[in-house]
Amino acid sequence: MTKHILVIQGSPTKGGNADMLADAFIEGVEAAGNTATKLTLADMNIAPFTAYDQPADDMTQVMEQMKAADGIVIATPTYWMQFSAQIKAMMDRLPFDAHDDLAGKESALLVAGASPEEVLTKNVFGYYQMCFGESLGWKIKGSVIAAGVFAPGQVAATPYLDKARELGREF
Repeated sequence: MTKHILVIQGSPTKGGNADMLADAFIEGVEAAGNTATKLTLADMNIAPFTAYDQPADDMTQVMEQMKAADGIVIATPTYWMQFSAQIKAMMDRLPFDAHDDLAGKESALLVAGASPEEVLTKNVFGYYQMCFGESLGWKIKGSVIAAGVFAPGQVAATPYLDKARELGREF
């Protein structure tokens, strides 16, 4: 059975390290005979959470695609050892009943950051596990923590893109 994977890319830098990890992951997904859609949050209008009666914006589309996907992958650069503002805005806007709609989704995390791997694992992957694994009940199938990359495209000279492709094939 073919799976459809939604890759939510949270970098504002097209062709940046997180974007490249997302594309490599999608190559792996497609090589395995599955399909993938990449949502680049920087291209969308997702307002910060302000109230329960939030005005309509692109978050409705994000939620619809999350519900329809068999798996959801978060790809993010790190800022101050945490998710990008684009990912955080999406997270803050997940409805309070999101657990009911998204529980049990398969998931993975793709992270790019200048910090050492142990720092990114502790801060970013730990937060991901808490928010998506524990709070939403997602089944975490893996991660690629691309440490020591800062300048856009720097990840290309590392083994991390191959790791992302492999994770996509296994997903």
